Amino acid sequence: MSANPPLSGAPSCDVGALPLVEEWPVLPNHQTHMSRLAQFGVIELEEVLEAMQQCPRGIHGLPFPLIDEITNIEASSIRIPWWVDVSAPRSLLPGLFETCQIMQLLQLESGNSVLLMGPRGNWWTELLMYIGAGHIVILEPDEIRRDVLMQRWDEMRLDLVANAFGCQINFIGTDMLDDCTPDGGFDRILSTGMFPALPLSVMMRVQTEGYAVLPIENEGRSMLQLIQHHGEGELMSQWVACWDVDPWSDEFLIALETGAAIESGGEVIENQKRVENAWSGANRVPTRDRFGPDRMLDMVERVWFSIDPVHSDFAEGDSGGFRECLSDDLFRMGHVLLQMGIFELATEHLGEAFRLAPTAESATFVGWAMNEMDDSWAALGWCRKAIETDERLGNPWNDIGAILLQMEQPAAAIPWLAAATRAQRYDAPGHPWSNLARAHQELGNKMAAFDAARTALEHSPDDDNCLRIIDDLGDLLL
Repeated sequence: MSANPPLSGAPSCDVGALPLVEEWPVLPNHQTHMSRLAQFGVIELEEVLEAMQQCPRGIHGLPFPLIDEITNIEASSIRIPWWVDVSAPRSLLPGLFETCQIMQLLQLESGNSVLLMGPRGNWWTELLMYIGAGHIVILEPDEIRRDVLMQRWDEMRLDLVANAFGCQINFIGTDMLDDCTPDGGFDRILSTGMFPALPLSVMMRVQTEGYAVLPIENEGRSMLQLIQHHGEGELMSQWVACWDVDPWSDEFLIALETGAAIESGGEVIENQKRVENAWSGANRVPTRDRFGPDRMLDMVERVWFSIDPVHSDFAEGDSGGFRECLSDDLFRMGHVLLQMGIFELATEHLGEAFRLAPTAESATFVGWAMNEMDDSWAALGWCRKAIETDERLGNPWNDIGAILLQMEQPAAAIPWLAAATRAQRYDAPGHPWSNLARAHQELGNKMAAFDAARTALEHSPDDDNCLRIIDDLGDLLL
C-alpha cells in the first residue's frame, strides 16, 4: 500500500484515480483449509486431522455442474449435495467445520465398532475408516439410496481400502440391524437425523463403556447430545450445541423399534438438469446442517437474507442461471463470515462469487473485508471494481469516503460521500450522511456538519456519531 495515495489530489470522484485490483482472493484448496482449521484450534486430535486431510468431501458429492471451472468449492463453507433430490432428508454432505467437531466428539479408538445412522453419502464412512474404526455398520433406511451408496463405494474402490485397513463395512436397512449389532453393543453410535426424544432402543445397542452422539429435539431445535450409560439402567447426557439436521420420519422411528423394513420411494433419475437443481437448492435453507450455538444460527439466517446481490445483466426479479445461483450462495456465505470476523475466508468466498457472476455487492464486500484486514489500498481497488460493475450501488462510494477519512483526507472524502447520498441503490442511506457529517466537522464546516448529522439521524436515529455532533454544535449554531 502506498504511504501517500495519489487520491488526495485527484479530481472529485475520479474512479480512474483509484487503484486497480492486484490480487484476487480465491477459495483455498482442501489441504490449506484443513491446515487453517487446525491453526484455529477447531481440530485438536491428530488422527482426525490426518483423516480429514486424506479424505476431501468433494469426491463424495454430486458432480460439479461447471465441469470446465477450476474451483475449490468443496473447501468452501456452503453445503454440497450428495443426493440429487435435496428436498429429501439427509441429502447434503455436512460441512468441514461440522465434520471436524463431530468426529472429535466420537473420540474413536482403534478397532471400535460404529453404527452410522443416515450416512449422507460415503464421506463420513471413509473418515471413520481412516480414523481407525474396525467395523462400520451404515444404516440407510431407503433401499434405493443404499444401493447407490454401495455402488459408489465400489466404484471408488473403497472396498479395497477397507480391506487394507482391516475394516468391516456393512450397508443395511432397519430390518438388518439386529443381525449386524455386535455382541454387547456398538462402541459408538452416530446419527445424522434428529430424534424427537431420547431413543432408548438406540441406547440399548451401545455397549457399557461406549456412547452415542445423537441430535435430539429441544424446544423446536435440534440439539446434539453425547449420551452414555451411567450406572445400572441410567443414562448420562451431555448437551453440546445446536446441529440443525433433518428429523427422522415416523416410519423410520417405528421401523427402528419393530425391525421392519422400509419401502423405498420411486427411483430418482440423475441427469445434468437435476444435478444443477440440487446444487442450486443445497443452500436454500441457510442453517440446515449447521452446527453451533443457537444465537449463531439465528445470526446466519438473519444475515443470509439481509442483502440480495443484483446481477446487472438480468432484468429485475430474474435470478439468472446456475452460475448466478451459486455466486449468490457464496456471496451470502461470505457476508456471514464477515459478520463473524473471519475476514480472510470471507474475501475468498466473496472473490469466488464475483468471479462466477460479478455483482457490485460482492466486490464491495471484498473491499470491506480488505479494509478490516488493514489493506486500505486493496479495499479501494475493490471499491473501484464495484463501481465499474454497477455504479448505482451506494455502498462502494461511501466506503471510499470512509477509507479516505481513515487516511485523514476529509476533503477528498466529501465528494465520494456526497455521491453515496445520491445513489439509486442503498439500503442504509444514513451511513454516508453520518460520514459526511464527520468529514465536514473535521474540516471545521460546522453548519454543513450539523445539516448532514441531522439528515443522518432521520435514517438512523441511534447514530452515536451524529448525536454527538448535534450535541456539540447545536448551541454554537443558535
